[in-house]
Amino acid sequence: MSEQFDPLRTQAGEFRVAICLTQLGDRAFEILKLSESLGFDAPKFISDAAGDVWAIVLQQFHAYEADPMTVVDLWDDQLSQLWQACEPEAELVIVISHNFEAYQFDAA
Repeated sequence: MSEQFDPLRTQAGEFRVAICLTQLGDRAFEILKLSESLGFDAPKFISDAAGDVWAIVLQQFHAYEADPMTVVDLWDDQLSQLWQACEPEAELVIVISHNFEAYQFDAA
């Protein structure tokens, strides 16, 4: 786990779901089992600069020009269930990130 991970930084066309296992504490294993049962990928474990351990449970690459809602909507039900399971601290634990052209804004 020597690679430094930034849960907010993505590559062009990337769609990723990451779970902070450090923040989950004792619930981490339960949430990982749930993510597996919901059809997410086998987790890739990685640490960030603060030393927190993250599980990347979904990482897909699509055309940068793809419609992001088409990509994200495929996982809507599973993401909702995962989010609910992580409540009340879901916003601290799950980072859903994507990088598509539709979300780039002109600086002008």
